[in-house]
Amino acid sequence: MPEPNLFAVAALLACSTSAAIFAIFLSRWLLSRWRKPNERVMTWAAHEAPRVYEFRDGYLISQLDGQDVFLSDQNDRAGAWSALADVLVRVNPQVRASFDALQRSGRGFLLTGQAGQDTLTISGNVEQDVVRITVANALTNGDRIIVDTESYRRLRAETESLRKTADSIPVVSWRETSEGQITWASASYFRYLERTQEEDAILRWPPRQLFGKDIRPLPEPGQTRRCALNLNDRREPMWFEVSSQPAGSEVLFTAMPAERLVAAEDALREFVQTLSKTFADLPIGLAIFDRRRELVLFNPALVSLSTLDAQFLSGRPTLFSFLDQLREKRHMPEPKNYKAWRESIAQLEADAEEGTYHDLWTLPMGQTYRVIGRPHPDGAIAFMFEDISSEVSLTRQFRADLDLYQSTLDQHGAAIAVFSAQGQLVMSNTAYAELWGHDPRELLGVLTLNEATQRWEAATIPAPVWGEVRDFAQQRQDRVTWGDQLQVPGRGLLFARVAPLKGGATMLSFEFQDAEQPALTEPAANTPPL
Repeated sequence: MPEPNLFAVAALLACSTSAAIFAIFLSRWLLSRWRKPNERVMTWAAHEAPRVYEFRDGYLISQLDGQDVFLSDQNDRAGAWSALADVLVRVNPQVRASFDALQRSGRGFLLTGQAGQDTLTISGNVEQDVVRITVANALTNGDRIIVDTESYRRLRAETESLRKTADSIPVVSWRETSEGQITWASASYFRYLERTQEEDAILRWPPRQLFGKDIRPLPEPGQTRRCALNLNDRREPMWFEVSSQPAGSEVLFTAMPAERLVAAEDALREFVQTLSKTFADLPIGLAIFDRRRELVLFNPALVSLSTLDAQFLSGRPTLFSFLDQLREKRHMPEPKNYKAWRESIAQLEADAEEGTYHDLWTLPMGQTYRVIGRPHPDGAIAFMFEDISSEVSLTRQFRADLDLYQSTLDQHGAAIAVFSAQGQLVMSNTAYAELWGHDPRELLGVLTLNEATQRWEAATIPAPVWGEVRDFAQQRQDRVTWGDQLQVPGRGLLFARVAPLKGGATMLSFEFQDAEQPALTEPAANTPPL
């Protein structure tokens, strides 16, 4: 109802003296109930006791009287927190931000403001799970403001708790003005200050700057600067990570000890240097790519094997760029088309992640590289490149020599078989396969002398020569060539010759002969040596 209508009602009732008196009291009562919130605050008498509002989880739990001037709706306890802030923000504009900080992080506050002719204090603190807001009348005495005892006690207790907390933290912290003058410092700051000054020096306020010009210009917010501090009780300097951030009109500094970090970096640097020296002497090219597939480490052998520029390799190329350059330099197998090459690169990366990549690259220039891919921690992969052209050439020459030896044996008329010192078949010729009806070259390294003599014994007339052959093969000294005749049913006499070879190997040759022709044996070799 608008105010002019209230006075009209009072005028109508002014017909008599008693009615006029009643109208005056009625109009005052209606005005007191319908004033705006800020006007209701102005009516709070200076002599009223402090009002305390307690909240738990944003819900008002304290009792209210019927004359509360700050909360108009005393039944809305869930919305009391917001309503109280809406009223008190007219006393001090910082109320809402202080309420939010108190509810979010438990940061206490003490604000003052004017409500008409009166000065009010608004304080907030947290005690266990209860958030308490206190509104009291502040008595002014010159430049001083006297607050209620309970608010002062709680704020002082919170201040002492914060001071003790700051002093117990090992982090060095301090505040400076824009001119560089220290206005506050933690206990850790003074402990390190004592360890950096002379024994007879006296600490004075304001204290001197601990890190001096090392923190000028100031590090950007969110960034750190590594500073060294020379202490009297140790030889090596102590390292700190110093950061700064604005704190109102001042700057707050924090210095975290970085001794372990510096030691770890030094150890890592020495380890990398050791690895680099080791890799520098390796003839195998090494390339390590991180999880982003960028080249992070390589050795000089990779430069010579790949013929890529060292500056290009130092620029952290990707795996694809690295292999693309190898392809341009004709130092990887030439694919049939570009699409097939891209697919081979994807497969190469996948196999290296699984640790199964192992391939021989035959280059267009005739060289042969052995390439091995292995996974590394944190998603990295390593490739090793080894030039095995000489090894491949030697292997090919060895195989050519073996083919030549095999061809020579095949031209020989006698059936020949050679067994190693371990009793395994290592060589035979075509005549041997024709004589015994099977090709033992398919069983090289598998067929043993015992198995072979059993097959021979089954195809001939029983004779003691096969046991003597087995005994001869097991001997290591005083071995001489000897021979004996065997009877092959339906085919005639077969002369078997047994000869020792180097390394404990044994050679047997078989050849048919006429009955009239005597056996070709070594002197006194009709019986095997003991």
